[in-house]
Amino acid sequence: MNFCTPGRYFDSNFTALEQDAMEWLDGFYQLEHLLNTRSWVVALCAGQASEALRFAALSHDAERFFPGGPTGTPTNGFDDPDYLFAHSTRSADIVEEWMRGQGAEATLCRQVRRLILRHEIGGGWEADILQAADALSFLEVFDWLAVEWVQRGIYTIEGAKEKLCWSMERIRPPLALHRALPLFEAATRALDAAFDTRFDFATRREQAASLAFLTQATQETKQGQR
Repeated sequence: MNFCTPGRYFDSNFTALEQDAMEWLDGFYQLEHLLNTRSWVVALCAGQASEALRFAALSHDAERFFPGGPTGTPTNGFDDPDYLFAHSTRSADIVEEWMRGQGAEATLCRQVRRLILRHEIGGGWEADILQAADALSFLEVFDWLAVEWVQRGIYTIEGAKEKLCWSMERIRPPLALHRALPLFEAATRALDAAFDTRFDFATRREQAASLAFLTQATQETKQGQR
């Protein structure tokens, strides 16, 4: 498990709507996951991801930032369709309402809504890419969260591993599955050592929620994008 590098998600290609959305979700502990999902979408599409796909990636879990959403339980499993459908629908509703309030084009709103509704189940080329990017992002940046679940007694090690396995099982594009394997192995090793690990989860959570920390352009990030 590692801490995030400041400015890791700086991108001069963010649209004005994306920038507004990131400010809207600033303080959400899953903000890094959303940014990382967008990064994976761009990578899997070789830089040709549509505006709707990029924006859906950036906002697909938005509902978890707002009270009143559905809750899952360890006994129902990570693939519980009742939770997944309720979560996806609430996110689609919240994001669509926000986009329309920002004056986004109706066609873009519909495209983003359709993708968010399918981000857990896939179905169609873009939805499969979004689903895969979501899973890749969990494996890459939420290894600490899975370990925290175990240390807090929310899940056993084997129970948390079911989330990692579910992340792998839901990936359809072969390229994404290939990229997921080393991430899965690293996250599994972190879980196996969960009770021997001392980690500053509070600081890691703060990093993952801070827009300024995640996207502020530093000299290093600027040079890296030249």
